[in-house]
Amino acid sequence: MEETKEIQARLEQYRDRLEQLDEKVHNKQWIGELIDQLQQLEEENKRLKKTILRLSAKHNPRMSTKLKDALYE
Repeated sequence: MEETKEIQARLEQYRDRLEQLDEKVHNKQWIGELIDQLQQLEEENKRLKKTILRLSAKHNPRMSTKLKDALYE
């Protein structure tokens, strides 16, 4: 989650820098689109990580601590 906060902060910095660019810069729109695409990819990556964790948890159920302790006694 810390990684996500860092990326969000970096995206915000990019947007701030983009706003400071001269209006005559022809690549301003293109750069803005790249920033938007980067944000979408970050969100998709986050969703995929959650899905992978959820699916792996289903395939590897964990024992409760009490059950585990009872089995090892």
